[in-house]
Amino acid sequence: MEFFVYSEDSILIKFSYKTENKIFNSIFSVKKKIELDFNKYITDSVQSINSLLIIFKKNKISSEQLIKEIKDKGYKINFNKLNGKIWEIPVCYDPVYAKDLEEFSKSKNISSSDLIKIHKSKIYDLLSMGFLPGFMYLGQTDKQLHCERKLEPSLDIKKGSIGLALDQTCIYPQDSPGGWHIIGVSPLNFFDIESKSPCFAQPGDKIEFVEISIKQYELMKKDRLLKPNFR
Repeated sequence: MEFFVYSEDSILIKFSYKTENKIFNSIFSVKKKIELDFNKYITDSVQSINSLLIIFKKNKISSEQLIKEIKDKGYKINFNKLNGKIWEIPVCYDPVYAKDLEEFSKSKNISSSDLIKIHKSKIYDLLSMGFLPGFMYLGQTDKQLHCERKLEPSLDIKKGSIGLALDQTCIYPQDSPGGWHIIGVSPLNFFDIESKSPCFAQPGDKIEFVEISIKQYELMKKDRLLKPNFR
């Protein structure tokens, strides 16, 4: 772990390891320990794929002192698997909503049906949240789906869209511009600002995509209180 002063009321902890999923497990483990041990100082903590941002009360402690006290704890890196929830996310892969599916399939020299099978065949780690409130970075995808971001970002990606870029897949929680290849859409609400827990999932959980038809999607979309299943 490397420590940096990020701003007058935050510090950044960077993690380095060759295997991304192991970095992720380590960050989540350390995040929970710091939140517990330093709850009187901390106002928020934000996990990314390879770092942890700690936001603290600058009138209670300085960044230098907080770094020292965290180091003194001597936290051990934990590479154990996390026992988070597995959320089942319904996805419609119909070309009506999956606007990049056919072109992306051609670029990979595989059929659209095979691409869908590959995408939904894995259970993905929720690696981090960011870009937009409730935006989920999920990884890692099958190597056949690895790709660069789109050369020209789209300006009108719809809420619930499922995207691909690099070795990750994602879910757009609201209408937004974006540079990911859109291969499907989900009818769920992924961010509810009026809820005590605006996003139902968190880093440490897993996402499983379940295919639905366009008719099922349109029926489910009408139910604004629809929530995902988990196990």
